Amino acid sequence: MKVLELTDRAVSEASISAKRCFACGGASSSGNGEHVIPKWLQNECHLFDERLTLLNGTYIPYRNLTVPCCIDCNTGFLSSIESAVQPLFHRGDLMRLDERLAPARWLSKILIGLLVKETSLLFDRSQPHRGSIVDPGFIDDLRQCHFVLQSARKPTSFTCLHGDFPFSFYSYRISEYRKDHEFDLSTNVAGQSIAIRVGQLGAIFVNDGGFQMHVGSKGPFELVGRELSEIQFREVAARVHYQAALRDATHFYLTVENEERIQVDQLHVKSFSGYLPASDQLRIFRDWDEAELSYAMSAYMRVDRSMIFDEETQACRTTLLLPRS
Repeated sequence: MKVLELTDRAVSEASISAKRCFACGGASSSGNGEHVIPKWLQNECHLFDERLTLLNGTYIPYRNLTVPCCIDCNTGFLSSIESAVQPLFHRGDLMRLDERLAPARWLSKILIGLLVKETSLLFDRSQPHRGSIVDPGFIDDLRQCHFVLQSARKPTSFTCLHGDFPFSFYSYRISEYRKDHEFDLSTNVAGQSIAIRVGQLGAIFVNDGGFQMHVGSKGPFELVGRELSEIQFREVAARVHYQAALRDATHFYLTVENEERIQVDQLHVKSFSGYLPASDQLRIFRDWDEAELSYAMSAYMRVDRSMIFDEETQACRTTLLLPRS
């Protein structure tokens, strides 16, 4: 099957409901499946007994965070993604622009894997009629995110409107963090964004066609590539997650695939709410709201909102005012 066909099959509600391979939609193996957070990372960051908070507020140990997967995908292109990204996190930085695609694919796998896992778990075990935490049909909304992952199967070229790739991606060097806290993970399902920190490297991926890169290629406060502390990275992630949830537009694509290659072209943008007032520019994001942001920052930074939001000025305080290098 062509990669585009594999993507369509993998994200279909029928495949997700039947617990078929999350990566291709084929028959899954009889084993434990694919670890959403890979074993090498669980080992290095001592995560086996640590727990992840699910969307319904319950917890799951990282060691149990697996999704159905077939042997071919597990030992094939998914393994190659792990092999490509592992040395980048061990090195602690991304030195070249062309290194962004490997961690973006990896983060798209984790984001998809997390949501696929939640389609198999009841929202409330005492009330099974309420269904799963995430409806299996929702995975279809991540079709483009899934294609970013699938592009590792075959040489893929992108022609995009806002940058080199059809997503937004930011990375940072983390200089200050607790030695017993080498791992951090946060997501925004509505915005299809995910942020992860492994030791000295923090990375953020947004499945938005590159809209955030269009309005700010260097991210919040133009800090891409700079050294941040652990709490500063959480703030950056909070701001990117919040911006992702404000997205008010989508892209149209033309994708051509043959036996050897895939070519992906972004054709144009469609705004859900039209043009900005008195302007010929399409509205890409809904209006930014500092009070609304403060709740997101409080949650992602794990601090009380009163420490973040100034009621008098109605503005958020920031940890990100760094000296220019």
